[in-house]
Amino acid sequence: MKTVALTALIVTATLGSAQAAQYQFVAMDNSPATKLCIAAATQKPMQLHQAIKYQGYTEKSVARAVDCNNESIASFAARYNPDPRSVERLSRYNPGGKVNITDLSAYQGPAVIEVNGNAN
Repeated sequence: MKTVALTALIVTATLGSAQAAQYQFVAMDNSPATKLCIAAATQKPMQLHQAIKYQGYTEKSVARAVDCNNESIASFAARYNPDPRSVERLSRYNPGGKVNITDLSAYQGPAVIEVNGNAN
């Protein structure tokens, strides 16, 4: 039974890595908001926290003020970041409530995502 669980865990981790690698994010500008959008879509929770801190923000202020490609940063992270913990960090402060993680395999969009961040 332990072998089956370990195999399932390895397959899940491999699929998560493959899904994250199918997108390439291209910053449309050099703004802090755009940098945070890319971090929200690609980084693990501690790296995301450090990126937010480096830009001089808190997770709460970022979740409430930053939009990525005309959607909340929490929704943007839920669409592209395979790590649910990163999504949870931003979702807990999202003024629209919790964000559901979408199935990345169902997304049929382009492999290159142009990112434009906005801070309100």
